[in-house]
Amino acid sequence: MSRNLIFLLLATCVSSLFAQVQENDSKVQYPDYNFDVPPRYLSTQKKYTFAIQPFQWFNWGWRFDFEMRLGDSPGWLQFGPTVYSATKSNNSLYYGDMSKVWYYDDHEGIREPFTKLNGAGIDINYKRFFDPNRSVYYAAGISYARFNIDYMGSYGKWNDYIEDGLLYHEYIFYPEDTYTQHINRMSVNQYIGFQPASRHAFLFDMFIGISYRHAFSDKDKNQFDNYTYSYGFTGFVFTTGIRFGFGIK
Repeated sequence: MSRNLIFLLLATCVSSLFAQVQENDSKVQYPDYNFDVPPRYLSTQKKYTFAIQPFQWFNWGWRFDFEMRLGDSPGWLQFGPTVYSATKSNNSLYYGDMSKVWYYDDHEGIREPFTKLNGAGIDINYKRFFDPNRSVYYAAGISYARFNIDYMGSYGKWNDYIEDGLLYHEYIFYPEDTYTQHINRMSVNQYIGFQPASRHAFLFDMFIGISYRHAFSDKDKNQFDNYTYSYGFTGFVFTTGIRFGFGIK
């Protein structure tokens, strides 16, 4: 049921996105305001922008945004590829028993400990300014991320097999070792932001919003979903950030 719900939300978001893009492509005037003279920064707003999101560094991620304006409209398309990479050395161990997973660690944190992390993702958003100077905007879109997480621990799972026509249940215990959890995470995002209008190439942007995330992983291994900002968390997450970059014609 939850999987069908997330796919329905993704489909609705994509449909709205492309409908909005098609509408904006057909307009060359600022559609929300009836000005005889364009807004102050309308003619100087850049056609393309490039930016980074430094808050992603706290998530072991490096994100680079590319945006393109849709004609002379206030609508933009944003593409945000992200690369995740980290190696941590500690004495953290996970112990799992079927669906239960617990661990001990030598430090506190907002995420479960791991020994190595690799991953990548992509965000695709539609962004639209709705004030005369094109500084306040809202945005919505979808994202996908893939994480490969190595961790030290042990776990067990039940295995069913048939022998001599009888069904048997066998509990298999995997001893302490290095294991890898693969997580596929899809999200639906929406947020509002403020990007001060400027005649110069420099870009500064700050935003807040909300995201619904749904993660798929091996249920027999550690889920990495204990905290809101864990890589395998499923549910609603508050998002915020800033962007630095530049624009070009």
